[in-house]
Amino acid sequence: MRTPFVYTLVAGLFYQTAMGVPIKQQQQAFMAPDQHGEIWSLCGDPSSHTLRAYEDGVSISPAIPQTGQDINVKINGNLLSDVTGGKVSIHLKLLSMIKVDKDLDLCQVLQSDVMKGQECPLSKGDVVLDALAYIPREIPKLPLEGDIRISDQNDNTVTCIHLNFALH
Repeated sequence: MRTPFVYTLVAGLFYQTAMGVPIKQQQQAFMAPDQHGEIWSLCGDPSSHTLRAYEDGVSISPAIPQTGQDINVKINGNLLSDVTGGKVSIHLKLLSMIKVDKDLDLCQVLQSDVMKGQECPLSKGDVVLDALAYIPREIPKLPLEGDIRISDQNDNTVTCIHLNFALH
């Protein structure tokens, strides 16, 4: 069974990798919210996020998400503190009419098929995570906008991603 699109977005936006390039301790965190392309940006104050993506540490493929296809999101970054629990808060709108407001348990999201069974806790330091999920054909091809905020056990923002794109 394939994983629903919302879980894809959640998992995908939380996890980054450098497309197979090994992580090096001397890499600098990438904080510029306007440099991620057209479909997403960091929200809130990126300097307060406890997950700092490395430069070129985020990849989303395909570049424009499409219904009926898999989406793969990879993140490579540095986690400033251990994450033993938390939540994923999803606030999305399709065409400003259909709203999704949902809180999910972070550890359950990590353990899902999307994340290939990752485990809590996530340890402080270098993090390479990879999410893969299927976008059902039944999802309307409408503009999607909103925020996905991942918080830790103390309600600190691990990362917050603002989405703004139309499915194709």
